[in-house]
Amino acid sequence: MKDVDQAISQISSIRAQLVANTRFLGLSPEFNLFMGALALAVALLQSFWLPATGNLGYVGIWSAVMMATISISTLDVVSRARKVHGRLATTMLTSLLQKFAPFLLAMVLLTWVICNFSVANVWLLPGLWQLLLALMGFAALPNLPRGMIWICGWYFVTGMVVLVAAAQTEVLAPWMMGVPFLVGQVAVGLILAFDKASEGRGV
Repeated sequence: MKDVDQAISQISSIRAQLVANTRFLGLSPEFNLFMGALALAVALLQSFWLPATGNLGYVGIWSAVMMATISISTLDVVSRARKVHGRLATTMLTSLLQKFAPFLLAMVLLTWVICNFSVANVWLLPGLWQLLLALMGFAALPNLPRGMIWICGWYFVTGMVVLVAAAQTEVLAPWMMGVPFLVGQVAVGLILAFDKASEGRGV
């Protein structure tokens, strides 16, 4: 039994190493392009609603948008991963979840704490969201196309810029979420499409 346990342990270790160095192919270029278009649409609509909603309403709208896109993209990613990665899909999805979960949890808890106990500082959230998104991307870089490092850098820079801009007036503007997500998600979609085309050509 000891030899069997060692063999199983070695197989698990090899499988984990394989997953750690395997590019994840479950991301959809089309869905990320859609997310960029959605960010633009929400920002344009919010430019008319913002005076009535204020900072708290602003955060509420974007929280709903992000929750919806995360839910839909999770279903899409799981479905695509099972088709592309076969038996490795569950292991790869679990590995990515372990990398993403701390940042997603921090995003949710920060939003809840600030909205419930420090409403005056709600202007901090869009910048913090973008910084956490950048860190989440950096954590998953070994499993993503190399070009994704630029997207992570983009969200890190825009997160800092939004924090500085919002600190000046403590009032949130539609561009603070609309522009970063429009550019970021469209760029993600293009990188994924180019990577997919390269794979098809055997590059």
